[in-house]
Parts: sequence; structure tokens; C-alpha cells
Amino acid sequence: MFKKAILLSFVAASTVLGAPAPSQTDLIDIDVLNFALTLEHLENAFYTQGLAKYSPQDFERQGYPDWVRGRFEQISGHEAEHVKFLSSALGDTAVKPCEYNFQDKSPKSFIATSMVLETVGASAYLGGAKLLADNTDLLTAAGSILAVESRQASWITSAVMKLEPWNGPFDIPLTPSGAFSLAAPFIKSCPSSNPPLPVKTFPQLKISPTDPNEGAQVTVKYIKPSDAPDGDRYVAWLDGLQAVFTKVNKDGKAKVPDGLMGTVYAAVVKSKDMPDDNTMESGFAVVQFPFSSMADTN
Repeated sequence: MFKKAILLSFVAASTVLGAPAPSQTDLIDIDVLNFALTLEHLENAFYTQGLAKYSPQDFERQGYPDWVRGRFEQISGHEAEHVKFLSSALGDTAVKPCEYNFQDKSPKSFIATSMVLETVGASAYLGGAKLLADNTDLLTAAGSILAVESRQASWITSAVMKLEPWNGPFDIPLTPSGAFSLAAPFIKSCPSSNPPLPVKTFPQLKISPTDPNEGAQVTVKYIKPSDAPDGDRYVAWLDGLQAVFTKVNKDGKAKVPDGLMGTVYAAVVKSKDMPDDNTMESGFAVVQFPFSSMADTN
């Protein structure tokens, strides 16, 4: 059973939120912090709305002890503090909250969505750290938030979902566009006064079956851009600090690599280079490969 994967496909749609993505060297602290604030606004709204929908009794009816909802209330408070901190740092340049579209219908689906949001949040801060390398104060603050996001993701995955608490010795960093491709489906629209985010949007990626085994063949579907160059396409499976590539065949199928553990991000790319705005051709999907406490994670 530990070889089964739970596939959660969250991908970017082309929206008014994205602008032509500048190179990472062109980004300034305001761009990076506003991107982080956009994610924190989303998380803050998710927990505020979800906890308003689901009472302690709703959680208990689905088999969760009362302390589970209590911890989510604490997480909600953390996200509100992150919004307050980043908004204060940005002052008049801070982006405002957007209108959101959360699809959870029960405490169970609320918990599954929270796992994705916290995991992606940690990956976004990890990937964005190098963009703040010249500002050590902001880098330290971002690192502090990263640690909290990572702890929250670990608690949700292990204590609540009864899966693994970590992926292995390294976590996965995501570029701003990569992280946004996992957040965008929850965003309906944003205030026109908000500045464009420094991200590039990508077409939806669908992988089936939704619960692939390691070594299995999966079908990969997405809308290929009309101006896409000819050549081979690959699924890049991000696992820790590395990417494993499997070729997308002419029939649209690709192999799931062996050895993937925990949370893995997958996207279609044009080359066997670490995915970035230039090589990605689809948004990311999140795949969870559970493993037992006896597994070798090194």
C-alpha cells in the first residue's frame, strides 16, 4: 500500500495575475515579498473560511479528535500573523487579498487541501530564499516563516493524515512561477490595484491514473502552446534537490520513476534541465508517495 500515490493536480490557468516573468536577477525585494504575501493571503483566507464552515462536531463526525481542529485554529493564527508582518513590511506597496475559490466540501478535503498549501508554501519560501540573499534581515524573517510552514505541513501529513512526516534528507525548492502554478487554481480574481506578480502562467497538466504506482505508465495531458518548439518532452519529477526525467512518448504516456518518496512535484518540460520559466511547458502537479517508517529515505 505504501507504493500507492495520491495525486493532487493543481495547475495554473492563464489569468490577469501573471505578467511576463522577469529574470530572477531582475526581481527586487518588493516583488518577492508581495509574491509571498499573495500566498499568505490565500492561506489566511483558506483557514478563516474553512474553520467558519466546519465546527468541532463536523471534525468529530469524520473521526478526528477535538485537538485536530484546535491545532488548525493555531495554524490559522500563524497565517494571519504572516499577513500582518509582510503587510507591515511592504506598507503602501502591499498587495490586497484576492477573491478565492476553495473546493473543499468536508473536514477531510479541507485537511487534504491544507497539506498542499502548507507544503507548497514551504517550497516557495525555500526557492525564494536566494532572491533575498542581499538582504539578510529579510532572509532571516523569510527563513523563520519557512520553518513554521514546514512544521505545519509535517504535522498535517503525519499526525492528521497518518502519512510520512517528511520526504527525505532534503525538501523541494520551487521558483515563484512553479509555486504559483499550484496556488493559482484557488484564486478567482484580484483587485485591479494589485501589481502584476513576477510569474509566468502555464497550461493545466492532467496525469492519469490519479494514483500511479512507481514504475507504472501514466497518461500526460495538457494544452501545448501553439508556439511551442518541436522536440522531445519530459515529465520532470522534483524530489528533494534533484529532478528525475522520464520521456513523454508520442502516445502521451510517461513512466513514473522508481524511488520517489513523500511529496513530489511533476511538470512537463522541454529539456532535462532543472525546471524554470524557460523550460516548463505545464504547471506542476503534486504527487504523494507514502512510505513506511521502515523505509530507507537516504
